[in-house]
Amino acid sequence: MKSPPKRLTDSGNLYSIEMVERITRVSKDRILVYQRHGIISAISPRGKPRFDDEAVHKLRRISRLLSEYGVNEKGAVVLSSLLDEVERLREEIRFLRR
Repeated sequence: MKSPPKRLTDSGNLYSIEMVERITRVSKDRILVYQRHGIISAISPRGKPRFDDEAVHKLRRISRLLSEYGVNEKGAVVLSSLLDEVERLREEIRFLRR
């Protein structure tokens, strides 16, 4: 049985916190808070956190929920997790229909 396809955000890229800050317009402090709370994850070679495309995607989504929809931060985090689950389930359905 084949495994489900990789997500579109799985390119294998890793970004420094400075680059993520520029890409997402989320402050370094906020990025680190989200990391500490397990909302995003980082790889830390030699103590320098590196973030993948999934973390960037999640930060962009949270930022968009905050700015465009007026959702508070806790609500944005919950909604982002729910939207991730919806995406995962859609991918699973597409895979099972093959």
